[in-house]
Amino acid sequence: MLGWRRSPAAAAPLREVLDAPAARALREALGLESVGDLLTLVPPRWLGHDDGLDVGPADEGRTVTAMVTVTRLGRDPAEGDPGYYRRRGRRPRPREVHITDGARQLVMPVFGQAALLRRLRPGSRLLVLGQVRATAAGMQLANADFLILGPGGEPRAATGRLEKLLAAAEDVGELRRLLDRPALPLHRGRRGLPGIAVALYLDRVLRALPEQPEPLPEPPPGLPGFDAALRGLQFPPAGGPGPALARLKYDEALELQLALALRRRDAARRTAPACPPRPGGVRERLTAALPFELTGGQAAVLAEIDADLGATAPMNRLLQGEVGSGKTAVAALAMARVVDAGRQCALLAPTEVLAAQHARTLAGLFGELPDGPRVLTLTGSMSVPERRAALLAIVTGEVDVVVGTHALISEGVEFFDLGLVVVDEQHRFGVRQRDRLRDRGRDGLTPHVLVMTATPIPRSIAMTVFGDLAVSTLAELPGGRAGVDTAVVPVLEKPRWAERAWARIREEVAGGARAFVVCPRIDAGDPGDGAVAGDESLESVLPLVREKLAGLRIGVLHGRLPAAEKEARMAGFAAGEVDVLVCTSIVEVGVDVPEATVMMIRGAESFGVSQLHQLRGRVGRGGAPGLCLLCTRTEPGTPERERLEGIAATVDGFRLAELDLRQRRHGDVLGEEQSGAGGGLGVLDLIADARIIRRARVDAERIAAADPALARRLTADITAEESDYLERG
Repeated sequence: MLGWRRSPAAAAPLREVLDAPAARALREALGLESVGDLLTLVPPRWLGHDDGLDVGPADEGRTVTAMVTVTRLGRDPAEGDPGYYRRRGRRPRPREVHITDGARQLVMPVFGQAALLRRLRPGSRLLVLGQVRATAAGMQLANADFLILGPGGEPRAATGRLEKLLAAAEDVGELRRLLDRPALPLHRGRRGLPGIAVALYLDRVLRALPEQPEPLPEPPPGLPGFDAALRGLQFPPAGGPGPALARLKYDEALELQLALALRRRDAARRTAPACPPRPGGVRERLTAALPFELTGGQAAVLAEIDADLGATAPMNRLLQGEVGSGKTAVAALAMARVVDAGRQCALLAPTEVLAAQHARTLAGLFGELPDGPRVLTLTGSMSVPERRAALLAIVTGEVDVVVGTHALISEGVEFFDLGLVVVDEQHRFGVRQRDRLRDRGRDGLTPHVLVMTATPIPRSIAMTVFGDLAVSTLAELPGGRAGVDTAVVPVLEKPRWAERAWARIREEVAGGARAFVVCPRIDAGDPGDGAVAGDESLESVLPLVREKLAGLRIGVLHGRLPAAEKEARMAGFAAGEVDVLVCTSIVEVGVDVPEATVMMIRGAESFGVSQLHQLRGRVGRGGAPGLCLLCTRTEPGTPERERLEGIAATVDGFRLAELDLRQRRHGDVLGEEQSGAGGGLGVLDLIADARIIRRARVDAERIAAADPALARRLTADITAEESDYLERG
């Protein structure tokens, strides 16, 4: 919030502004400690006293609040039956209260509440809060709470949520002031704290809060000032919360863009080793030796990378491309150019399985060349003597390309002359991890950085979370790849489909292909990804696989195996020693087995969109078409089922990325759902608010250039963890 969260007003503990019971309730129920925590709690919706009763069938289920007058009372169900309310097993009947807002009449059925109903007369004034319901007899206000007002508008008695509000008020005057506001924030109640009471506490805090200064030199044109937006978020004026939300979205976008603009300015001050082309060098020989022609997209991206590598400004480029689009080949050619310049390259991979595969791929490419670059792998599972020998080879320059996991960025790893850092699956690493390699250049030089991802990124997201990176995109697949079809298999509704899925695996293997069966977790007690039935864990699915695929060679791969065992089992599958590999999502990225043509994903609903897109990219990488079977127990029409059907309907990763984003909370920009206790509001929608993001990006560049000190003050709220996520995307 442009540095406001660090101001004394925002940092003030709630216990200094509210009474002890209120502050304790907010802390225990919502985790709120400070004034800033409370005021940046975004209401899911607002209730306006002027909603009125102008509703129709299209408003079915909508909650409304209105000031109304009682016109008449229906017959009391206890009339003529004095024991009605005491009789057990009776079928409850409501008493109908006819109400009007002056323009429209509605019926409000009230169950029980006999004592309060006896206080009502035609002409009684009420504040009502209920749900619109269409019935054969007309429109009703169902499940309604009501607050009885005296002749002067003073609150007298109430039911339900409004009774809790009345009880929480310090006095009648405070409640009247609250009810005089055009709209109230309707926060979700939790752990005994009703949402309407949160509105009361917000009113107390805002009445005690002095006017907050404008953090910018002047409010952005067309938007309210900061203080008005902060107050209007909770208690909007008659026009609604739109202007306040627009200003706070802008502030959130500006804060992110300022952080990225400062990083770009910092990078521009660094110097990188220029890596000019060398005639007859490794690059030319590798290009000639490749067993395939580069696609037009690969050639275009490589030209962009070459231009960066030839300059003394550090390259900071994101290479995004669909699964199987040929990113590794592009990275290998970029490495070859850097090796031609006499410098080393490092490739950082998120898992040992992927690091080992990258090392095999690069060794295979470079090994075909006379005097080709020497490739070494550095992982955390190496023995002490192996690690010592590897570190010596790296620091003395005996190796040209080092492929590793997080071990590559650990203490004690020094390079002879590092010229290029390639980070695979960018979203798995944070800025501080990436910078550990960037800071290991020689003689104060900064290595060039190329980060790669197969998780497609919509333009608005790339502009926000990768705003300090130049972006290159590989949109086409290399020739010779048949692609993959995807089908949803509802195992409970269509048991015959489930049987057919097993038969399809047998048919593919009989034709010389290989198959994956992917499970969301190792065993039922494993935290895994999301909630999934225990019988979809690897431990439970494995006997089923052995039963359904009896006679086939079954292998198992998961993250708890020793590193050497994982590599051996993956290599055995690649070599054709295993027909079906039962595994977890450890094979999500980088695994390249062209003979694999079918993948069954158990409990598919527990995986994210990008995970499923990555997983299915492991099949269909050769000349035969691939098939991905998403096995699920979800019901038709549920969000989880619709997500799976959306994935099955397209292989366009960019469309899937937008589907993924639309199904997340809008407040998840920095990686954690905002509960009010974290930094920032989380009101920015990266798709719907693309225009705001573009405006903020332009303004951020102007501010960072004209007044870097102001830019740093405005980004003071961004924590190290949020900056880390900002870089990971």
